[in-house]
Amino acid sequence: MEVCSMDAMSVLENLYYVINKNFGFYKRNFGHIYYLSVKDDETKFIDKMFGKVENKLSAQDKMLNYSISAIYTATAVLIELLNRKGIEYNENQIEKICVGFSNMKNIEISFADKTEKELDEILFGLLTDGIDLESRKKSGSERTPDEIIKYMLDIIGYNEIVSISKTIVDPACGTGTFIKQIIDRFIDGLYVNQVTNTYKEKLLERKLIRAYDTKPSNVFVTKIVIISSLVKKNLICEIKDVLDMIRKLPVYCQDFLCVGDNSDYIIGNPPYIRLQNMPVEYRDFIKNNFVSATGRFDIFTCFLEKSDKLLNKNGRMCLITSNKYLTANYGVGIRAYLSQAGHVRKLVDLYDTKFFGAAVLPAIIMCENSKSDNCEVDYIGIKTAEQDGQRVCLNANELFEYVENELTCGKSFILYGNEDKQVFEVSRSKVKIPADGKTWNFSTSDENTIKTKMDEQKLCSLVDIFDVCVGIKTTADTIFVKPMTQNFINEHAFEKIAVYPLIQSFNVNKWNISWGESSRDRYILYPHREIEGNMVAIPLEEIPKAAEYLEECSDVLKKRSYLAESKSRMWYECWVPQKLSKFQQTKIVTRDIVSSNSFALDESGRLCQGNTFFLTKKSSILMSEYPDLNEHQYYCFLLGLLNSKAMEFYQKMISGCLYSQKYRYTTSNLNRWPIPRIKKDDAIIIAKYVDDLIAGMSGELENAIDKIVYDAFDLSEEEILKIESFIGKGREENY
Repeated sequence: MEVCSMDAMSVLENLYYVINKNFGFYKRNFGHIYYLSVKDDETKFIDKMFGKVENKLSAQDKMLNYSISAIYTATAVLIELLNRKGIEYNENQIEKICVGFSNMKNIEISFADKTEKELDEILFGLLTDGIDLESRKKSGSERTPDEIIKYMLDIIGYNEIVSISKTIVDPACGTGTFIKQIIDRFIDGLYVNQVTNTYKEKLLERKLIRAYDTKPSNVFVTKIVIISSLVKKNLICEIKDVLDMIRKLPVYCQDFLCVGDNSDYIIGNPPYIRLQNMPVEYRDFIKNNFVSATGRFDIFTCFLEKSDKLLNKNGRMCLITSNKYLTANYGVGIRAYLSQAGHVRKLVDLYDTKFFGAAVLPAIIMCENSKSDNCEVDYIGIKTAEQDGQRVCLNANELFEYVENELTCGKSFILYGNEDKQVFEVSRSKVKIPADGKTWNFSTSDENTIKTKMDEQKLCSLVDIFDVCVGIKTTADTIFVKPMTQNFINEHAFEKIAVYPLIQSFNVNKWNISWGESSRDRYILYPHREIEGNMVAIPLEEIPKAAEYLEECSDVLKKRSYLAESKSRMWYECWVPQKLSKFQQTKIVTRDIVSSNSFALDESGRLCQGNTFFLTKKSSILMSEYPDLNEHQYYCFLLGLLNSKAMEFYQKMISGCLYSQKYRYTTSNLNRWPIPRIKKDDAIIIAKYVDDLIAGMSGELENAIDKIVYDAFDLSEEEILKIESFIGKGREENY
């Protein structure tokens, strides 16, 4: 098979095919180094990438083959550079770099037509190119764009002056995207300071550049990235230096969370891996060693903590991670740690700007291990907007240069991009990090002042007047929900005690619930009953028709080990059953992800799905304020308050923005909402207006409700304008 001037994915596929035919040889030579313990679902991406290859290998062997294919591709890139630079080598020397490479006699790997930049791209793409989003989510691997890496290196001050004397670490190097820019700045420092003859001593003995990764193939590729840069800059001119670097470069196959070496700089993009995707033993290690491992934590929070702890005096750390820790419940540990350490100096929240096609919304944090009398943090927010752009930035480099060099405290709208232009809202302010793990919700100082004023004007919080519950999570909607049309229920003659109409997210409109008019509407098979306030499974013998259906689906249902292995639960239950008595009360329902406040009244007693929240009243100080309101009026009054612009502003201040200008509504966020004291006559007026809105009337009713709520918070005309500008135009359209 002859392969000439191919792209990286084609080379990988062909190498995988060749290795597969003589796998025993490669397993003997590489298995002791590159063999990883993986599950079948972790290698699905390999089957997708190399679907043409008949693959009967185990999951571990597939991953080993993929790893070998990656290091062979990286070796081919290195050989191409050696050839271009006229560096002589023989077959035995290549074997020392990569065992068995010289045996590839039936396949010619040629990158002769590639530019140096394209060769770099081949190396960087070995971790992510061709791998589907779901598989990248499982591995926690995402490639960071070059412009963001440049920006991160700039803000920590890593340049040619410090690069030849200060240590820098990439805690999760992948295939070397950060290391490439680090080594290039290091080499520039060598030339600027005329000390190129000391490059080996600085790299191999003083270990000024270090990197870590838990995958041996990533370690190999990262070493090739470093060597390639040295070859291209004429610092490596002999094959013996290549071999020296392969053996001795401080790129370690080691978990950064287990290391203890301090550094002047730490920079990178740590993996995003949720608690449930980690082995049990590793979870225990993390929980026992990191205060940031709280709730259903993500491993990147521990990288933040570890990096900060390993900084030398005056050292700086800059990591790009998911922004979820800023507001999510599991972020309480890392927020508390960072606020107590007092090292945070800059936070850049990239919101929904899609700078890279990751499964997460990213944020950049920069910390410095030094004492500071100034407790304020430089906060920068960049998110999509619908206003007109005030100036143009063609690319990310221009955008970051504008942010750092021209934008002072305040807000600006940028027309971004060269062809597919977008408008970004860019804000900058000085903020204080909240103490005790409270959520980090930052904006401009004016907007924070309004939020603070609303907090100060409250009579109570939403948690005092409502019980906020998430809807039913079955973890098997394909069985309990999706088939459950009226016809399906009739055909199976399911017992009435186990079937209920279900409110799904799309049924929830602003003010009211639409149900029974769409083919998408569903019931839920809910084999539960409430006994003395507790939900229990209905015995199958009491619901024989439903039982017959559940038994047919038992293969799927019994795979839910948390139920199947439980001593107190039944295998056919829904995962999170809520009390029927709660659903059957009058309630207010909202979606969990939506672009604007869209609360609806439900007096039908329908059940709610897990992508909604429902609110039922508590006995509270607020109820005693309005003794003349009946239950319907009381709920209508509160529904008007919840759907007001003022409350939407508050939600968007405390909740991180998701893609497409949508926001996540959570129990913890909703509970924080401030409830103002509203005059009794005004409460009656709001209830009347909401009744009319539920009935389909419109006009100026919503604006009239907004004015009453604004007045209750004592907001000025200028503050109201700021609120409505902050909310933006997208509030009318939720779909």
